[in-house]
Amino acid sequence: MKKIIAYCIIVFFTATLVSCSGPVKTTVSVKENFTTPAPQTEITYQVFYDELAPYGRWITYPGYGYVWTPNIAIGFQPYSTNGHWAYSNAGWTWVSNYNWGWAPFHYGRWFFEEGYGWLWLPGHEWAPAWVTWGHSAGFYGWAPLAPRIDINVGWNPPPHYWTFVPQEHMTKPNIENYVVDRTTNINIVKNITIINNHNTTIVNNNSTVINNNIHNTVYNTGPHITEVQKVVNNNIHQVTINEHAKPAPTNITNDNITIYKPVIMHEDKQKQLPNNRPVPKNFEQYKQQHHG
Repeated sequence: MKKIIAYCIIVFFTATLVSCSGPVKTTVSVKENFTTPAPQTEITYQVFYDELAPYGRWITYPGYGYVWTPNIAIGFQPYSTNGHWAYSNAGWTWVSNYNWGWAPFHYGRWFFEEGYGWLWLPGHEWAPAWVTWGHSAGFYGWAPLAPRIDINVGWNPPPHYWTFVPQEHMTKPNIENYVVDRTTNINIVKNITIINNHNTTIVNNNSTVINNNIHNTVYNTGPHITEVQKVVNNNIHQVTINEHAKPAPTNITNDNITIYKPVIMHEDKQKQLPNNRPVPKNFEQYKQQHHG
């Protein structure tokens, strides 16, 4: 009985102190209510050099360093051949059917050179697609961003960079079957409206600009989903991007896109590495092509 009385006195005394001293600070913090994912380890361009080697050639290109071209027959076009668009939580995302598609369509930039075809320059930033978007006279179009093109600065790609499809076929899984003959691109681009997305739509000089900034990486998310749903006359299901743990083909299901998207070290930091700087195991010297 005495123990019970003593216990009650202690509880009452403690409660009295609490009520008199105001709110009591607890050691439980908001951070303990969720788990912060551990930061991913940065890797270098070596992952590109090694993983893409079986599928193409590395070339030393003046002013750029190592660039890559795929071993594909004539007619290959980035963001056009053997793939399609899916609308994800990151915007319009290119889903490539190539085993190596996780890299050149989501990092770096493409450019075209006669004699070589399309060449890819690695980059450290990931995006659902590095393209410029546009629409013109019932067509949606997109073109690979060339190296050193600032995404925030207006840029009209050359006609042969563009891929156009009738807008009602934008979401087709076999989209290359609907690509307009590129010999007509020069006429289509005369009336093109460039599409970028930055949360708001700004109309200036007959151009629509839409940009988006996610995780400090600025990229074009493409035409607005509600607009595309109207022209395709169907609801578009948004999918979520998940990550492969290692290099692998991109997979898509009804609800998810699973893709390998490692954190790549900034190239300036890679150049400062004391040892084991990234370099392709096999590469060829660039040879200027002469035409005449």
